[in-house]
Amino acid sequence: MKNFLLVLAAAVLMSLGWWQATGLTMLVGFVPLLILASRYDRSARSFWRMMGWVMLFIVLWYGMSVWWVWYATPAGPIAATFFACIYTGLAFMLWFWISKRAPKALSYTILVTVWTLGEWVYNFSQASFPWLNIGNGFAHDIWAVQWYEWTGVYGGTIWVLVTNILIYEYAILRRRWLAPTLSVIIPLIISLTIYFTYKEPTRTARVTIVQPNMDPYLDVDRDVRLQNLLDLAGEAPADVQFIVMPEGALDEFLMEGRLGDSPSLVTFRNLAAQKFPQATIVLGATTYKPYGTTKATETARGDAQNGFYDIYNTAIAIDSTGRAYLHHKAKLVIGTEMMPTWRWIGALKWVVKDLDSYVGQLGYGTVRQVFDNGEVYAGAGICWESVFGEYFAEFVRNGAEVMFIITNDGWWRNTPGYRQHFDYARLRAVETRRSVARSANTGKSGFITSRGDVRETLGWNERGTLTDDVSLNRSLTFYVRFGDYLCRISLLIFGLSILYFIAYRIKRRDLL
Repeated sequence: MKNFLLVLAAAVLMSLGWWQATGLTMLVGFVPLLILASRYDRSARSFWRMMGWVMLFIVLWYGMSVWWVWYATPAGPIAATFFACIYTGLAFMLWFWISKRAPKALSYTILVTVWTLGEWVYNFSQASFPWLNIGNGFAHDIWAVQWYEWTGVYGGTIWVLVTNILIYEYAILRRRWLAPTLSVIIPLIISLTIYFTYKEPTRTARVTIVQPNMDPYLDVDRDVRLQNLLDLAGEAPADVQFIVMPEGALDEFLMEGRLGDSPSLVTFRNLAAQKFPQATIVLGATTYKPYGTTKATETARGDAQNGFYDIYNTAIAIDSTGRAYLHHKAKLVIGTEMMPTWRWIGALKWVVKDLDSYVGQLGYGTVRQVFDNGEVYAGAGICWESVFGEYFAEFVRNGAEVMFIITNDGWWRNTPGYRQHFDYARLRAVETRRSVARSANTGKSGFITSRGDVRETLGWNERGTLTDDVSLNRSLTFYVRFGDYLCRISLLIFGLSILYFIAYRIKRRDLL
């Protein structure tokens, strides 16, 4: 029972950041697991018992934090937890095994690096789900992690792991508080200093965001949906420069290369010409690209007789002149927009759920397209893309001075899901030092400053528009320039640590 309470305590402490409470509890969230690990020896029996507790910890942590994914795809939370057990659970068990056979300094170095690598690999794997990367747990404590502009969220992961180790080793085992206290206070002091001294860029652009509040589970007439968007867009001020609408705003398939044939896009273009001639309208749509008799990509559908084509989840930017930019979503949601290409999983393709009038594997983009209106350059991440820090930073490296996020969070209903998703945009704002204008179908639309502060928002089940002057920034942060470099350093240190461990074991055997 005591062991179960330790596991439960660890799961709760790690989950509070995703409950919109505080992520600071994660600084002691691994301590119960370290205590539990100290109760077992190096025997095989102890190893398997500890593995059981670690897997239970991950199941509880994920269950408490992302249970709401069930509303969009029942397989989602199950698959996310399963792969977390592989990528981070087994990483923790590697540390446990080594910790019984190596000096503490070496074993703890391996714990920090292997867990970080587990998150990183999970991030870019085909079954990616970085939602519960430890560093994301501070999304509601943006004042505490302003240094993410240097490290990204993996800096938060490393901070949590190192602090837990110091608290366990010094505060609990030795009753010495200096080292763990400094590990908590110094990063907070640095962050607060940055927070209170940071100044927003003075150059701005006027942006209107639209939240149509359409239930994605209801089959609403296409004309009704279109008119709703037009009515809301018409509320924008005359001098607006961008009007941003959510993912999937247009309920029709648009053929790329012939977007001018779309009555809906023509309607928006006419609206811009009549009322907002200087504005660019950014919205989400489903597009397809025909290839003829050639299967041009791995994701192409069809056959040689009827022709091949790709379907994309797309952000479109159009203006009054008819000029159009397209950004194809590249970070696809497993189970709803894509299935891994692993051979053994082909039999499970039936679980792909029809969410946005398309089924099966979507095509994906290879370039983070940046839009411009002649004066301002903007990027538009689509939904899930805002969860990936290094990926999001590519828009900025490509020239984006401000970032838009278009999403449809209605699939998750009125749960913590859409609030967590909104908070992740705050992390992206700090990492890139870009203002963010977020348009959701429903859930939480609003503006976020480049310091991560939340300005005016529209909440769940609210229909309306918001307009704000968002700051524009052309400078690049250290993180934007170098991405997830901490993970690459962790890979190097982990490799060297494993080599050192092997050499250490060989030497020990010689001595014996």
